[in-house]
Amino acid sequence: MKLVIFLIVVLQLNGSLLRNRKDQVKQQVIKQIRETIKNPYSPLYHSSYNRLAYYVDTFGPRMWGSENMGDAVDALIEELESLGFDRVWRENIGIITSWERGEESVTLHKPREYPQRLNMIGLGWSPAGKVRAEVEVVHSFEELRNIDVKGKIVCFNYEWKGYSSGIQFRTNGPRLAEEAGAIGTIIRSVASVSIDSPHTGMTNYQNLKYPAVAITVEDADMIDRMRKRGQIVEIEIITNGKQYQTTSDNVLAEIRGSKYPDEILLMGGHWDSWDVGSQTGANDDGAGVIECLEVLKLYKHLGIRPKRTIRFIAWSGEEMGMANNGAQHYAKNHLQENHILAFESDLGSTKPYGFGITAGEKFTQLVSYLAQEYLTEIGTEKIYPNDGVSADSGALRNIAGTPVLNNKIIDNKTHDFYFTYHHTAGDSMWMMNPDDMDDNVIAIASIMYIIADHDDPLPKN
Repeated sequence: MKLVIFLIVVLQLNGSLLRNRKDQVKQQVIKQIRETIKNPYSPLYHSSYNRLAYYVDTFGPRMWGSENMGDAVDALIEELESLGFDRVWRENIGIITSWERGEESVTLHKPREYPQRLNMIGLGWSPAGKVRAEVEVVHSFEELRNIDVKGKIVCFNYEWKGYSSGIQFRTNGPRLAEEAGAIGTIIRSVASVSIDSPHTGMTNYQNLKYPAVAITVEDADMIDRMRKRGQIVEIEIITNGKQYQTTSDNVLAEIRGSKYPDEILLMGGHWDSWDVGSQTGANDDGAGVIECLEVLKLYKHLGIRPKRTIRFIAWSGEEMGMANNGAQHYAKNHLQENHILAFESDLGSTKPYGFGITAGEKFTQLVSYLAQEYLTEIGTEKIYPNDGVSADSGALRNIAGTPVLNNKIIDNKTHDFYFTYHHTAGDSMWMMNPDDMDDNVIAIASIMYIIADHDDPLPKN
C-alpha cells in the first residue's frame, strides 16, 4: 500500500512539474513575442505600420471589384508567397456586382444669393440622377411619416448616439423617403463629428429612383437651423453612380498545426475599402488585415508552430455588405472544416486592452482562464463575453456556430474616434500610430497562440 501511495505521489509531482514546464514555455513564448515586436532593432518593429503605409500609398483606396483592389490583392499574394508559409492561396468569389460613383455634387441655391457647393459624398449604390427641390428636414422616421415631403428632398438630421443610431438612416432612409414621395435624400453623415468631411456607406438600394447622398454633420445642422427659422432651403443634387459586373478574391495563408492540423483558428480583416480619398482604407480595415498578417510573420520569424493551424484571411467585399461577399463565400465553402475560432479586427487599431468573445459557456470560460493566466503582463487579459461578433467573422458564426473573437481597443463607448474618420477621406495613415499597431500585433499573436497551443481538447461549445 505504501508503495502504491508513493507511486501516486511521484506521478502527481511529475504531472505538476510537466504542467509547470509547459506554463513556463508559453510564458516564454509570449515574452519573446513582446520583446521581438518592441525591439527597435528587430525587423518586425513598426513593421505593421510600414507595410500598411506601403499598401495605402501604393494602391490607394480599394473599392470592391476595382482595379486598385485587384492590384492590392495581387501584391498581397506576392508578399505572402515570399514569406515561406505552409500554404498561400487565393479564392475567387465569382461574379459580383460592384458600383462606381462618377461625378457628383450638392449645391445650395436658397436661401443663399449665390449658389454654394456643399461637401458631399454619394451613398453606395445610389442611382444616377439630377434633382433640384425644396428641402424638408426630419429627425426621425416617425417625423417623416407625419410631414408632407412629396416632391421635396428629405434631409435626415438625427441625433448621434453611436453608429447604430445613424446607420439606420443611411441604409433605410432613402427608401422610406421615396416611399413618402420624396425625390431625393440627404443624410447627416453617420459620424460622431465630421470635421467638414462627408462619410459614405451602403444604402438599401433596392428600386431606388432618386439620388441619395451624405453631407457633413456641420452642413446638416446648418440646413436644420435654416428651416427652424422659417427659411426656404433649395438644393440641387447630381449623381452619376453606375453598377458593373466584375470579380474579386479572398486571400489566405496558414501555418499548419503540429499536432491538430485539421483544427483551424482563423484570423483577419477585410481588404476592401471605400473610395472617397487618396488613402481611404488605412484604418478600415487595412490595419486589421496587416496586423493579422504580421502575426503570421512573427510566428515564422520566431519558429512558432502551435499545435493547431492558424490561418490568415483577407476577406473581400465587406463594405458593400452583399450576400455573395468574401465572408459569405468563405463560410459556405469551408463549412466542412473544423474551425475552432474566428478572430477579426475591424474597429480600429488604438491601444488594445482585451478581447470580446461570442461562444458557448465552456469555451468562453477557457479563453477567460487562458487570458488571465498568460496575458496579464501585456495588459490584454480582460475578456468580454457575448461581444465578439464582427461583420465578416459573423458569417462563420451564423452558418457554422463557430466561436468568434475580436480585439477591444481604447476609445469611448460609441467609438467616436474611430467614427470621426470612418468611410471618409480622413481614413489615412495620418490617424495610425505605429506603437499602437505593434501592441495589437502582440495582443493578437499572444491570444491566438495560447488558444492554438492549448494542450487539452478544446470544448465544442
